[in-house]
Amino acid sequence: MVRSGDTADRSAERTSSSWTAIAAALAFTVAPTVAGAQTPTEPAQPAAEPTQPAPASTVAPAPISNAEAPQAVDAPSAARAAQPDQDLVLLEADVIINDEAAQTVTAEGDVQVRHLGRTMRADTLVYHLDTGQVEASGNVEIINADGTATYAERVEADDELNVAVANELRARLGQNGSLAARTVLRHGPGESELRNIIYTSCPICRTSERPPTWSLQARRAIQDRESRTISYQSATLEVAGVPVLYLPYFAHPDPSVGRASGLLPPDFGRNSRLGTFYEQPYYWAISPSQDATVSAMVSSHVHPLFGVEYRKRFWSGSIEAQGTVTYEQDFDGDGNTFGDETYRSSLFAQGRFHVNDYWDWGFGAERISDDLYLRRYDIRGANEERGPFLGTRTRLISQLYAQGQDESSYSSVAFVSFQGLRANDSTFNLPLILPYAEYDGVFDEPVLDGQVRLQANTAMLQRSEYSAGRGDDARVSVSAKWRNEAIFGPGMLFSPFAQARGDLYRAETSLDHYETFGRALGYAGAEVSWPFMRAGEKVDIVVEPVAMVAYASDDEPDDRIVNEDSLAFELDDSNLFRPNGAPNYDLWERGGRATLGVRASARAHTGETASVTFGRRWRQEADDQFSTASNLSDKTSDWIGAVGVDLGRYLGADVRFRLEDESLELRRLDVGARAAWSRFYGNARYYSIDDVLAGGDPSEEINGTVGVEIARGWSAEAGLRRDLDSGINLSQQIRAIYQDDCTFLEIAYTRSETRDRTLGPSEGLQIRIGLRSLGVVGGS
Repeated sequence: MVRSGDTADRSAERTSSSWTAIAAALAFTVAPTVAGAQTPTEPAQPAAEPTQPAPASTVAPAPISNAEAPQAVDAPSAARAAQPDQDLVLLEADVIINDEAAQTVTAEGDVQVRHLGRTMRADTLVYHLDTGQVEASGNVEIINADGTATYAERVEADDELNVAVANELRARLGQNGSLAARTVLRHGPGESELRNIIYTSCPICRTSERPPTWSLQARRAIQDRESRTISYQSATLEVAGVPVLYLPYFAHPDPSVGRASGLLPPDFGRNSRLGTFYEQPYYWAISPSQDATVSAMVSSHVHPLFGVEYRKRFWSGSIEAQGTVTYEQDFDGDGNTFGDETYRSSLFAQGRFHVNDYWDWGFGAERISDDLYLRRYDIRGANEERGPFLGTRTRLISQLYAQGQDESSYSSVAFVSFQGLRANDSTFNLPLILPYAEYDGVFDEPVLDGQVRLQANTAMLQRSEYSAGRGDDARVSVSAKWRNEAIFGPGMLFSPFAQARGDLYRAETSLDHYETFGRALGYAGAEVSWPFMRAGEKVDIVVEPVAMVAYASDDEPDDRIVNEDSLAFELDDSNLFRPNGAPNYDLWERGGRATLGVRASARAHTGETASVTFGRRWRQEADDQFSTASNLSDKTSDWIGAVGVDLGRYLGADVRFRLEDESLELRRLDVGARAAWSRFYGNARYYSIDDVLAGGDPSEEINGTVGVEIARGWSAEAGLRRDLDSGINLSQQIRAIYQDDCTFLEIAYTRSETRDRTLGPSEGLQIRIGLRSLGVVGGS
């Protein structure tokens, strides 16, 4: 029904371009306006052909010359057009009407337009040939290539992509956000105005009249696609449909944005040291590979504290650094200041970089200006992994290291510096390590049907002064280990082993006097076990008696060797069957030793497990180089046992104990348990150490947490850590928590009765509110 003529030729050229503009206007104007979509950076592939061949009545949208009335195409029909070098546009509808008199092309009935991976559906679509205006109405749905969708009752756009209008719009923003607006007006290519808007990241159920947990409502909002933010004017925050907060102005990033510069939610609260405090962070997205967060905290008791966190990613690795600084006096647990004002600061930094398929290198930095700085200001950063050596809350570690690993070897070298935060810490007992290096490699080919491992280790310690028999020293150790496994007799496992090791020392035996000496060490022995297994219908049980016998070189301890790397250890269930009970290198377990014990386990086919380990160690002679706490000083060790039970999420427990070898008195007990029943849950741990082993340290402590689910989403928790020796609560807290798919609320009270120099007992109250996609107010 297409006729020829001059008018037809001119209009045909205009029509083909216009249909491309229709699809572009719908796919690139309306969708980004309400859903934050972006034009693909890579050329899209042409749209797929219809799955069914077009019927003979299919008509391309060309003009009709000399037409007195609109011409209708029989349903179903489809039309598609594209200019050269442009992607195909597919239009499908039940009826397509080309009205040249009215200069319109109308598609009706299940209209679908597909272009560059996006699809628009509507009941009716009208394209005005003279103005280029596009009108889509009736159940308009726009589906983007990423699966997100926008819905509206009516949409208008022009073929220049300058103006878009949508009524009764609903859209999904990113993975979590939902937005609805009465009207959307697009002011140019970079900005859209939304009127009578409501936004939430909570799931919305169509079958329920229950309002979302929270929503943000405003008469007017602006969506800026360049900064990818949504700003609200005269906004109201509603919780469960009830207005709780009025905000004259509020802005947040489009949830589809991964990162954008702007103010982050603040942190606020109160404690006895700082008083009432408020911290406001600002996030700066410097480039796609780096960002920074700067913050300022003001408090009622002390001067402001400023902080900065910087992150950058390189082609081979990344670095992170965070620091704080203030100018203030010392202050106690009640915020009372004393002493001189001075600059006080903290620095935590780390980085790791890839060198090649074997080697990586990195660094970690942990430094503060004074011992109590972190506790005074509640600064986080200690006790985090920044390399192979892990610091604690009372001991900071700075390190520069390199690590290499492949299928058969591991290598590392590190330079380490310590900063002690306890009153008795000094450079004397915390030397520099310059460096610590080790190598561990396994031979690919067996030797005497067994595995051979070569190990090398070196450590150089540097102190600022010589004191109490300790100064600078260095050690190099090289060893070879061999072990084999064979099954013999009625299923018994025989594992012979041997080690040869040489140590070379250079020690400062007196002030500025160094001696170089060495020693040769070794052991040989075997481990024999006889596992018995019973496979049941519901439970499999394994019982395994184990015996280990070894004899080591009987060298007398050398007074010139100072124990640096084995200061605190204990023979327990984790090393009961090891040939050398002394860890690391400076101590050596001499002479003969034997261990007898049993290992048993039970595993239900439904996943529940239980295990038991029990045994003891005999030695050829007592050795006073080991302390009583190490469990290696006498000819016979204490009895050692461990029990573990895991019954799934409802119950679990582990017990580790140590019994005196003759009287069987309890010398050490460590018990942990967790349980959940109905609405209640909890966990607890208790340990007790005989005073003979404790050596003046706290010997009895208990800690635990109990909680209850009060109602849907609501729960309460109470936690306690108590030193039973002194009767002091090291920490205690009470928390009320609400949490659902889009909201988090926590009200927490904490108290500590510990004292450390000028810091005494403290308590605090903090409220945290988290709204998904908007952030957390009151803490991380």
